Amino acid sequence: MAVSNNTVTHFNGNSAISFRALQTTFGGNFNSVQFSTYKRNTDLDNTDPIVPDSTENANISSSNSNLRASNFRGSIKQYILTQTSSDSTVDLDSQSWNSNLAKNVIKTFQVNGTMAATSTGNQGAAFDAEAYNLRLEVTGNIYGIGGAGGLANDGNGSPGGDALFANNTSNRSGASAKIAINVNSNGRIWAGGGGGAAGNAGNAGGDLSCFNENTVLTQVYGGNSTNPNRGCKNCPPTSGNLPLFSNGNCISGTSLGVSNQRSRCRGRQERGQTCTNQYFRNCVYRQNFNVAGGNGGNGGNGGVGEGANNNPGSGNSGNSGNTTNCAANGNSSTGNPGNSGASGGTWGQPGGNTNTANGGAAGRAIFRINGNTYNVSGANSNNVKGAFSP
Repeated sequence: MAVSNNTVTHFNGNSAISFRALQTTFGGNFNSVQFSTYKRNTDLDNTDPIVPDSTENANISSSNSNLRASNFRGSIKQYILTQTSSDSTVDLDSQSWNSNLAKNVIKTFQVNGTMAATSTGNQGAAFDAEAYNLRLEVTGNIYGIGGAGGLANDGNGSPGGDALFANNTSNRSGASAKIAINVNSNGRIWAGGGGGAAGNAGNAGGDLSCFNENTVLTQVYGGNSTNPNRGCKNCPPTSGNLPLFSNGNCISGTSLGVSNQRSRCRGRQERGQTCTNQYFRNCVYRQNFNVAGGNGGNGGNGGVGEGANNNPGSGNSGNSGNTTNCAANGNSSTGNPGNSGASGGTWGQPGGNTNTANGGAAGRAIFRINGNTYNVSGANSNNVKGAFSP
């Protein structure tokens, strides 16, 4: 992480320190310079102390007694840290503040590089401590991460990630206890977009008619008649669990190679007549039933929200429906395709909804939890995306 300390220390070396030099460095009445003006101010509610309280200024007396010019060597007017690289999830309160956070010296953290979240569970930058006169100057970028798209079927999109957590835990209510956040016109505090909602599954296809069928060669007569109109009876009403569907054609025993003719038939055969006393049918048994149509296709996943590592994703198309077939009659039924998922939200915007699921909420550009309110200046729709109300 590239965070440098750009704090300027004053009156280094052995040169004499004049009252005018103190006034030029720390301010005060130009026309009437009084040494007592430059005692160290430890009031935590003071938003612009002439000589602030800081670790570097510890040798400067906070009263008129023991106030010496030599004690101003190495003193500071403000404390400045500058970030310049591309970093992930920067913990602002853990930086090298030299124990100055809880003192009234003006402290500025300059964001010139990029600070990006790594998941929706963290932020590009976060401050969570007691501080006074803390300023955040953003000329670079602070990014949240995009929310995940909903999963098929009917999954809701996940919320986008927040960009900046600014939580001053001071129990004071004055202006010095409010973090001052200034966003340059080229700076960015952009929250992640919400994930898109998933599409729902397609409707199943309609039921289709089908049947089980079995053809059984069945002897339907074995008596003495040689007349098919008298001897060829109907098929039995059932075979196993199958009901009779149709009687097949009557088939004589002779055509099946049956030679059990009675003796009185021989004379007829001698006269060229067909003679048999056995008749058969190809009995067709069938059980009708309905088959559920093919399942609908799965809905498409929702698109990911725009964030630190990605552009907003389009929702996926739904899958094709499944087909159910009846081999007996060739009927088929196909389910409808699944519905497409919705697109993820752009920076600081919620994900798209579908008919059956909701897109994820947008991330917050700046937020706090129970800490003091913060002040935001320079914000517009281009450099701050997402909610930032204190």
